[in-house]
Amino acid sequence: MKAICSILIFLACLLGFAANATAGTFSIMTEEYPPFNYTENGQLTGLSYDVMIELLKRVGHPNNIQVQSWSRSYKLIQAKDNRILFSMTRTKQREPLFKWVGPVATNKWVFFAKKGSSIKINSLDDARTAKRIGTYKDDAAELFLKESGFTNIDSVIDDAVNVKKLLAGRIDLWIVGHLQGLHKARAAVGDSTVLEKVFDVKDTQLYIAFSRSTPDAVIAKWQAALDGIKKDGTYDKILKKYM
Repeated sequence: MKAICSILIFLACLLGFAANATAGTFSIMTEEYPPFNYTENGQLTGLSYDVMIELLKRVGHPNNIQVQSWSRSYKLIQAKDNRILFSMTRTKQREPLFKWVGPVATNKWVFFAKKGSSIKINSLDDARTAKRIGTYKDDAAELFLKESGFTNIDSVIDDAVNVKKLLAGRIDLWIVGHLQGLHKARAAVGDSTVLEKVFDVKDTQLYIAFSRSTPDAVIAKWQAALDGIKKDGTYDKILKKYM
């Protein structure tokens, strides 16, 4: 009798797992990436986060968003099925690794220097002469510099550390999203004017990334829901909160 019960429990677990997979339930991961997704007063917030919450309502998915380090999440979504990671910059290198829904936001990459440093950058190549450029490990901006042949990269696993490293002279430049850099400087030292933007590197688009094994029909469903958010004016209302 015990053996039969054990078998029945095992079969029930399998059926539950199959139903969960069929329903398209994902483990959703994000990171501290202000102003798009970040924690404030113990609560998740941000432009991309607000869009994701609205999206979850429209596709009927539970809010199971967890904050993890970017490096860990980036590895997990490539190794596991039924994973979502946002916000992710969509690049040529990443294109075949994931399925995509978006865009959810625009992110301008810049080089920041310490205010008053007198550093002049007139082209991307000019930045090759800097001794050290602060980057965020596995971030798209870091990968962009590596693909462009930069070797003067100083990588960290917590991008906020780059603020203090820049002010202490341990790095000469910091590549980061413009709004992110200002937000992180205010959080780290209470003042964003300690930074000086010296070059606009690139305009990029942020997306919601899905595990590569996600069925195309599921991606189409989520994309249609996001398109609806933009079409009915909900997206513009969210955007105004962060402008």
